[in-house]
Amino acid sequence: MLLHDFIYEWDGKSSKGEKPISWWPGSYRVKIVRLATDSNNISYLVHTAVILKNAKTNPAMNTSLKNYIHNFARIISKEYNLNIDKTLWIELDDKIRVASLNPEQKLSPEILYTISWRSIRPNELAMIKPYITDM
Repeated sequence: MLLHDFIYEWDGKSSKGEKPISWWPGSYRVKIVRLATDSNNISYLVHTAVILKNAKTNPAMNTSLKNYIHNFARIISKEYNLNIDKTLWIELDDKIRVASLNPEQKLSPEILYTISWRSIRPNELAMIKPYITDM
């Protein structure tokens, strides 16, 4: 079920004392999709998918999330009440890739993540295929 479909833009500046997604402006089309809902007997590993595609609304806003996905995930999760660990972070580009965000030992008040990217699996692609046709 499609929950949200919007363009998310950031200017690369710090506001409210929070770290921005990146220090360079960017723009992404974002779809938040509910994949499953826990029931009494079943708990899913992944509840939600966040599907991303660079919107490039103007040439200056061409920052890729490849190196900043953890900052983006933190902000989107907070704004839309998502669990980072139970969300599939998918970027549509030349290839469809999935980000794995692994929390690292807490060295500071905020959680730091190790990020790795992998190709999307066939079963994951089958789940999101209806939502990417118009992206």
